[in-house]
Amino acid sequence: MDLFVWKLLPERAGGGIPYIQRFKDAWVRHNKILIKSNAAKYAMPAELLAGVCWIEVGGDPSSIDGIAFDVRSFDWSGPHWVDQHLTVTHHPARTSFGAVSMQLRTAAQTIGMNPAGMSTAHLRSLADCLQKDVFNIAIVARHLRMLIDHDGLQTNPPALGMDQVRIAGARYNRGIGLSLEQIRKNMSYGNFIVKFWPRFSALLR
Repeated sequence: MDLFVWKLLPERAGGGIPYIQRFKDAWVRHNKILIKSNAAKYAMPAELLAGVCWIEVGGDPSSIDGIAFDVRSFDWSGPHWVDQHLTVTHHPARTSFGAVSMQLRTAAQTIGMNPAGMSTAHLRSLADCLQKDVFNIAIVARHLRMLIDHDGLQTNPPALGMDQVRIAGARYNRGIGLSLEQIRKNMSYGNFIVKFWPRFSALLR
């Protein structure tokens, strides 16, 4: 129903972009205690975590994610030679889950597991965890902490300058595999967080 209102109803009828923005605002406000507590635990500004949450929530319904995971799991069901040479979909670990969307492989690496060595059952259990907001927000905060440390962005925790926020946000969106120079070439995700910092602060009050 949310998807229908957002995508098909015009703004004058209560749909469109303002509808999804109200949904995002409400989600962050509803989870503000979890956002602030996890930001404090991992020594970062709560607005950074809130900004990532705001951007990511309201994506594909969990049912779509589940279907994608099942299709990919079937395609990658072996034997090994077939998986390596004849698959037509991404590996199941590249499926994203959670209100704050995160790939299973990223979630696994964040908690110190090797996604390549995880069975379909283990990946499915991790997906179930990601669909619980308490776990979802906590692992996003932990991942952001890893990204901040990766680039050595923070000298006075929990304070973080706006330039560092831009980099951390862009790194969350673009991944850990790029160099800092490559990240700096496209920081639109982080720029968005900085631009709407006052909005996120207000939602956390």
